Amino acid sequence: MATATARSQRFPTWLAATAPLALILLLGGLFLAFNPIGGLREVPPVEAIAFERTVLAEDSIELHLRNDGPDPVTVAQVLVNDAYWDFSLPDRTLGRLESGTLRVDYPWDEGLPLNITLVTSTGLTIEHDIEAAALTPAADASTLGVYALLGLYIGVVPVAIGLLWFPALRRVGKRWLDFFLAFTVGLLVFLLVDAVGEGLELSASAPAALNGLGLFAIGAFGAVAALLALESFLRSRREAAHGGSVTGLALAYLISTGIGLHNLGEGLAVGAALASGEIALGTFLVLGFALHNTTEGLAIVSPLGSARNRPSLWHFVAFGAIAGIPTVLGAWAGGFAFNPAWGTLAFGVAAGAVAQVCWQIGRSMDRGKGLVAGWGAAGFVVGLLFMYATGLLTA
Repeated sequence: MATATARSQRFPTWLAATAPLALILLLGGLFLAFNPIGGLREVPPVEAIAFERTVLAEDSIELHLRNDGPDPVTVAQVLVNDAYWDFSLPDRTLGRLESGTLRVDYPWDEGLPLNITLVTSTGLTIEHDIEAAALTPAADASTLGVYALLGLYIGVVPVAIGLLWFPALRRVGKRWLDFFLAFTVGLLVFLLVDAVGEGLELSASAPAALNGLGLFAIGAFGAVAALLALESFLRSRREAAHGGSVTGLALAYLISTGIGLHNLGEGLAVGAALASGEIALGTFLVLGFALHNTTEGLAIVSPLGSARNRPSLWHFVAFGAIAGIPTVLGAWAGGFAFNPAWGTLAFGVAAGAVAQVCWQIGRSMDRGKGLVAGWGAAGFVVGLLFMYATGLLTA
């Protein structure tokens, strides 16, 4: 035993930990250097380009490209509406996952469709269609202000209005409190389904090389882990006397966080719609989300109905900021820097956060049995139906 211990002490801990990693890297390097399967390939190179973002300025088109295949791609020619046009691209050959910005000086007409075709050096054609051309908003102070106001109108104001239900909740009995807590779970489950649907749809639009489904999963499970850590912190600081469960004020903050992350996705949707020129769709989304989100304030204050002491006003200000301000950030991101890959990650975070909060509320209701009782089951179904009805305004 002493001999084995002496031998183990000859090698520092850092060396024992890094030696396997170094061997793995060496093995990978040798494989790439000798490329034993290179001679087996008898097919043409696989060329793919993803169009991550399109910016239309006065008499010009700007395309943000990413190599979405395993082989380098060289852009040789560009056609716009079946006519060849000169273009600028800093590096016409894009390596794997490499991105570039292609610019074409083209006098497009507002409201008319555009068909853009890239011709690679091997003769492969890759098409990108714009259904209706519209000027992309510039990131100036005026436009930033408009998007911020829209975010406030969609997120902060409706949530603040919903918080005004708190005095009424203080006066109702336990049955109604159970009803509204279950109603909250119904709201959040609907938001969860919505976030999952949006995230999976965006993941299909993300570059295949970036693995949109993987990004969605990373965001979802990362959000769950982060909220579990936040829950542990809040429990140790505020709710140690409740048998290990998070209730009251701490639960209200968890709900605010989950709703805020979901509202980030709503802001992305509105900003992206307005940036692409879909003003009518953007208007319906703004009005629909505003009504849709009013109940989120009720969801936040539902756990506070049974609290002995009324929380200070600053807590309510914090609830509104946490749940609502991400909508402003989402609107900016959607309007000026929307990217399907980042959008997929954002909706993954939203889905994971909402799922964690749903589980937390359900666990806090009579040891998890509140949702299957009469009033709890009714509140859950009413919450789902209410969100479905208001969600029709954004369809």
